[in-house]
Amino acid sequence: MDKKRIIGIIAALLLAFAAFYWLSDLIVYTLVAFLISMLGRPLVKFLHAKLKIPMGLCSVLALVVVFGVLSLIGWIILPLFLKQVNQLAQIDYNQLASSTSVIVQQILAWLSENGINITQAQVNEYVINVVSQIWQTINLESLIGTVTNKLSMLSVALFSTIFISYFFLRDEKMFKKILFLFIPDRYVSRAEKVLASSEHLLSRYFIGISIELLCMMTIISLGLWAFGIDNALLYGCIGGFLNIIPYIGPVIGAVLACLFTLFNNLEFGLSMDLFWLLVKVVGVFVGSNLIDNMILQVTIYSTSVKAHPLEIFFVILIAGNLVGIWGMILAIPCYTVLRIIAKEFFKDTKVVRELTRRI
Repeated sequence: MDKKRIIGIIAALLLAFAAFYWLSDLIVYTLVAFLISMLGRPLVKFLHAKLKIPMGLCSVLALVVVFGVLSLIGWIILPLFLKQVNQLAQIDYNQLASSTSVIVQQILAWLSENGINITQAQVNEYVINVVSQIWQTINLESLIGTVTNKLSMLSVALFSTIFISYFFLRDEKMFKKILFLFIPDRYVSRAEKVLASSEHLLSRYFIGISIELLCMMTIISLGLWAFGIDNALLYGCIGGFLNIIPYIGPVIGAVLACLFTLFNNLEFGLSMDLFWLLVKVVGVFVGSNLIDNMILQVTIYSTSVKAHPLEIFFVILIAGNLVGIWGMILAIPCYTVLRIIAKEFFKDTKVVRELTRRI
């Protein structure tokens, strides 16, 4: 590879990173719209080919169906969420404070028996100081402004995504046309191969992820319901959805389910009944996560993106260290596209040949 080509590739990558930084919102809207168009395109083709409906109307109907399904999911989950909020609102906080005080006294008595002397006054002073520091760091006016700003940004994002999705559904080649504007003519044919392979593997991946989320929601919900846990479906939906975050998501889901279960069963106090109830919740999440790690993820990641599970594990860890949670979520799709690009443009490199031999 000559120096001019290397310099050109580096310059193109720097330009791409700069564009992503300055136009990140627009790029995200476009990519999300492209994914939505992939979901709705089969319906558009069916309506246009079989029923002879105009493409514009087909696109509108496809968007209605896609967002209708999402709204249906929200319609099912929202009442469960409101029920949980209502249960939390009905908590007798005086009883909670009394129960907490009893628990603290039991812990202090145990510490005293083991030679560690901490008084109730010291605990109260520490709690007051912590709460005061937290309250001082919260700027209520700034918080309200931030929430208002986020809601307005969400409205803009939703409208932009729907608007762009409509045109992507109406014209299947529009995304390619936009993408190829930034690619030199001599690379267009190779870029078409990259895009076709990316669409194929990513569609398989997102279908697999959707199946995984539904399976995890079902497994967690049924497990909690079998043990008699209230709001099992809500906790299952939360746990299944958070499962999209590798490694950290299941832990967050289990913690939230335990906290909700704890607050919903304060009448048990500090007892073995409450302890075994929490053990059941944790056991269901641990068991479902084992099923996910040993069966679902191996099947989905290995067959959909054609990568070894250990390879995927390292990619997720690296992305998490570099970008955080969003990096972990987007690691596999981005890595899949990068592998396809590398195979097409750098197939003579030994490392690239080894990493892309299954594609």
